[in-house]
Amino acid sequence: MMGKRLKEIFGLILINITLVSGSLNAETVYADTQAKIEIEKTEMPLKICVDEENKKTVLQIVAAWKKIYKNNGVELMVIPSGQQASEEKVQEIQNEITMGEGPDVFLAEGPNPTWSEQRAVVFEDPQKEIYQGTFLSLKPYMKYFDIDILEERILSAGMANEEQILLPMTYDYFLYAFTTQDLPENTEISRNWLELARQKEKAIQQIVGQRSGVQFFDTFSEVVDYKKKTLLYSEEQIKKVLDETVALKTRSLALNWKIKDTGVVSLNDLEELGGEKTVHTVFAMPNQESGFTANVTLYAGINKNTKQPLKAVSFLQVLYSEEVLSGKGIELEDRREASNIRFPQGVSIYKKELEKRMRSLSRQDQKQIKTIQEEVKTVRFYSIWDRELNSLLSKYEAQEDEKQKEHVFTETIQKWKEKIQK
Repeated sequence: MMGKRLKEIFGLILINITLVSGSLNAETVYADTQAKIEIEKTEMPLKICVDEENKKTVLQIVAAWKKIYKNNGVELMVIPSGQQASEEKVQEIQNEITMGEGPDVFLAEGPNPTWSEQRAVVFEDPQKEIYQGTFLSLKPYMKYFDIDILEERILSAGMANEEQILLPMTYDYFLYAFTTQDLPENTEISRNWLELARQKEKAIQQIVGQRSGVQFFDTFSEVVDYKKKTLLYSEEQIKKVLDETVALKTRSLALNWKIKDTGVVSLNDLEELGGEKTVHTVFAMPNQESGFTANVTLYAGINKNTKQPLKAVSFLQVLYSEEVLSGKGIELEDRREASNIRFPQGVSIYKKELEKRMRSLSRQDQKQIKTIQEEVKTVRFYSIWDRELNSLLSKYEAQEDEKQKEHVFTETIQKWKEKIQK
């Protein structure tokens, strides 16, 4: 059965007419009426910008959308993998946007600092683009989406000035899982990063120390306020976290202790934690605000330059429908389209997704992950600032004395302030 929203929009409307005064009982079926979005009658194809990794998945959505909207043309603008090829394509797309053109729809990734191979993305700082007016506001069109099926906290990351601008699709964060032998199940684990960095348990010191270089950005929530054009952390706060991180990494390296079995997994790979009988002590890297930070890894938006906004909205409506997000697919012309859709960048914004993916875990592990999920206080987009933070830590700890460290720190902060003003 199709969900309520898609019944109204895509389904056939069945009307039973009974005439009391006569013997006629007529059943008439009307297709493509009323609640379905009346898209623009343009000859232009709907241009969709997508990364190569998601091309095949998006083509499945396109197949469903074409059937619903009677074979309207679609053109994919694919960003290839690889540093040079992606940079060239991104530059081409950005030039088109500057000229008042470009894709109608973006399904884009942020610059994930943990990628093994970096590549160019169309927007290095989605939050900045939101405030610069790059995207069309979705406020007039949210009536076409069933937001009750979406994770509200994740969805809110795409808002600005109480308007929905971007639609997050997937999100992620790292989890640490120890056997109860290495870290007892009832160990009190701090929800504040500075306190966690000072905990005495060897398991915590070792793994947090080892990962702090990779995940330094996760100790911060939002970094920049683009409305006020200022850093959200004082220089003193940033310096304190730098010094604590360097000290923690030093202590971690000095530990002569081997962890018997530990897993560093992302929420997106939590199935790796094992079967129903495997019990771990699970925690996540907290930020400085006594909560956890989730990172939006894939999101959708509409170009402000589009000449066919309703056509673009109609595509996103299909993409974010319960039929697609649940994996069931949409029944169209005796065929189920867009079934078993799953984007590899993270956990879907669909409310039931995380629970479904935890089913193979032990009850104890499920309970701990649910608690962590409830304590996600910050949801933000991956951006250039994550790499900037990690780079600052790397340069800072490489200096031999305090004077050199201070110079690196002061110079970097000044460059950041200038960057924010541009």
